[in-house]
Amino acid sequence: MNIFPSIEGRIADYDIIVIGHLRWNRYWGEGEANPPRGYPSTCTSTLIRGTDAAGQPYVLVVDPTWRATASDFYFDLNRRTGLHADDVTHCFCTHPHADHQIGLTYFPNATWCAAPGVAEELRDSEHIDGARVQPVEGEFLPGVATIHLPGHTPILHGVAFIFGGRRYVVAGDGVMTKMHFAEETTEFERDAALAAVTIRNLKESADVVVPGHGNVILVS
Repeated sequence: MNIFPSIEGRIADYDIIVIGHLRWNRYWGEGEANPPRGYPSTCTSTLIRGTDAAGQPYVLVVDPTWRATASDFYFDLNRRTGLHADDVTHCFCTHPHADHQIGLTYFPNATWCAAPGVAEELRDSEHIDGARVQPVEGEFLPGVATIHLPGHTPILHGVAFIFGGRRYVVAGDGVMTKMHFAEETTEFERDAALAAVTIRNLKESADVVVPGHGNVILVS
């Protein structure tokens, strides 16, 4: 099933700010009981640039990851793009797990966004001021649209855009890593059957997938 949303606008550019990792990965023979990379996991953070409806540039960060300090994330942002924290105008949270939401606090001057179900759950967050999260649907910035990717959690939404003629999906934990994508599996709070359906749909719909805890996946 082609689940890629209809998108009218186009973005200007995108960058991967942080390539995320998992504390443990079953495909490397590791287990949850003794995670070799400690706590927390980091999630892949993606930056998207474009121009809003008023003609003003926007800088969107999808899933700014939880780091030891905000300065650690600012360093990654600057070394990948030359930008600074105040240049970020919007942040999008794919789902409410801590490693995907805590980094919102690093950007107090940005607009925080999430799909309606995610925004509602974040209202009760112990980590952030959830009242700040604005619910968004569809093409919420020109060239950037929400896309429902249930399985890891039922309310998870990534974002989709078109760049260089290719269809991109920033999947959050709708896709954990390239191994999970290949095997059509997920981890943690999972509906395994639904996660597999979501991944199969992405294989039919997207040209490039940015997973929640790994590097970019080129879909053959």
